[in-house]
Amino acid sequence: MNIYTNHRKVYKDHYGKIPKDSNGRSYDIHHIDGDHTNNDPANLKAVTIQEHYDIHYVQGDYSACFKMAWRMRMTPAELSELARKSALQRVANGTHPWAGDNGISRRRSKDGTHHWFGENNPSIIRTKNGTNNWLGPASNLKRLAEGRHPSQIKKTCPHCGMTCAVCNYAKYHGDKCKKKPTEVG
Repeated sequence: MNIYTNHRKVYKDHYGKIPKDSNGRSYDIHHIDGDHTNNDPANLKAVTIQEHYDIHYVQGDYSACFKMAWRMRMTPAELSELARKSALQRVANGTHPWAGDNGISRRRSKDGTHHWFGENNPSIIRTKNGTNNWLGPASNLKRLAEGRHPSQIKKTCPHCGMTCAVCNYAKYHGDKCKKKPTEVG
């Protein structure tokens, strides 16, 4: 049985039916010690999704909060803030794949072995000489480090007010924005 669902069965076997909140959502089963493989009944506690979110937020476990936020139907801005905090936390503790000079994704992009450079990746935009147009050679890494990469330059759409990277702006905003008023004539 999957270790991520087994805890619900253990809880039911020892405490009975898992309660539901006022919205009809089943309570979450929280691992008190934080070890998801420790399904001892004394380590399991039924909590509402909001209580579960609050527990993990206080602990600084923003990744867990981000996952719960989807079920709580948070706004995109709130989800973005949680994702930002989670990424910063991963950078700080050295577990982010782009963190530091030893970050595996950073190392693999520099030596050209990152999967983004693979021939089987259809999402890669390649230049005429066949290099990756997003990270590509050292020039794009330099632009990333200097904050001049298109993914880091932001622009706000006058029609919907959304702020995004210029590469997405050109695709979905400006003259192509769904909220752009149509001209009657």
